Amino acid sequence: MNWFILEGDSTNEAFCQIWKFPTALPKFHRPSRGIAMGSEYPAGLRFQMAPEVKGNLIADVVPNALGYFMVSKRMKELLSQHATADIEYLPFSLLNTKGRVVADDLHIVNVLGTRDWADIDRSFGARRTSLEGEREFERIRRLYLRDDAVDPSTNLFRLGAMPKLILMREDLREHFERAGMTGAVFHGLGVKVDIQ
Repeated sequence: MNWFILEGDSTNEAFCQIWKFPTALPKFHRPSRGIAMGSEYPAGLRFQMAPEVKGNLIADVVPNALGYFMVSKRMKELLSQHATADIEYLPFSLLNTKGRVVADDLHIVNVLGTRDWADIDRSFGARRTSLEGEREFERIRRLYLRDDAVDPSTNLFRLGAMPKLILMREDLREHFERAGMTGAVFHGLGVKVDIQ
């Protein structure tokens, strides 16, 4: 099975984007690193559309600058039905640029944990040392996996070498495409990318 890097489509000018963290979100780094929020996630959390972006359509995968996997209700339902990963769904509302609620059924998909399945020797990018003291990619240019390490029962995971990176297996991507989900860009492995 083929794997794909999943990103929100920040090039589609029709889609809104989220660029700022709400002040009410403690430990905001956790959902971008696969660390559970649990009861520390505040009820009624609100994000706001970036006023710098003209688009106001809400995609099924919401493009954002926060490193989060943010989705619509129907994308959450698709993942709940088909994804094999452990996932914490963190609900939030979305405000338009005038501060009015335009959606109250969106979720951050916190794919819990990371998998050390990257082929570090073949992959290319800029590396750094994480807060936990681990070597990881700060920017990825080309990604490969160690095929012998990948668990065949997994169809969605977060990469240990770059925790904000979500990888989706081909069969889950096909569910996504058949359902007509919007807002995602898929990058095949081994192709040139520029992801920070």
